Amino acid sequence: MENRLEILRQRVDELVNLVQPDKKRYFFVHLYGVSHFAAILAIRRGLDPEIASICGMLHDISAVISGSYDNHAIKGAHEAKKILEDIDLFTTSENKIITTAISRHSDKENEHLPYDEILKDADVLHHCLYNPSYPVKNREQSRYSKLLIELGVNKKVLK
Repeated sequence: MENRLEILRQRVDELVNLVQPDKKRYFFVHLYGVSHFAAILAIRRGLDPEIASICGMLHDISAVISGSYDNHAIKGAHEAKKILEDIDLFTTSENKIITTAISRHSDKENEHLPYDEILKDADVLHHCLYNPSYPVKNREQSRYSKLLIELGVNKKVLK
């Protein structure tokens, strides 16, 4: 049986390696970080960690390809769909879950489907924990606080 996650990671790595050298590190760290947080949250919430991890690996793929974050969630869903169809290892239903989560991951204020929420939460965790000495963005504070409670983390440790 093929390891779908590793095949997808190889494809994403190829795309990130085409990025300008000064942005390459950020994309590798962020995509893998969000992917790992998504897998952990999926396990905690009783969902498939592989699908969640795939969402994380592809969530900013539009920014990787285009160099722009302009409307990157919607554009990223289209790019992800092309990649998923090209590697042809996922069911139509899985492709829909992944691309829907990607299309909604920037809408952190509203609640959507379970995988959408996992991706949003994993993205926020990575933004906030990439360097814990950086201040948490106002638009991410509420979601981040809820995540810390869910994960049983003492906020004082992170200050």
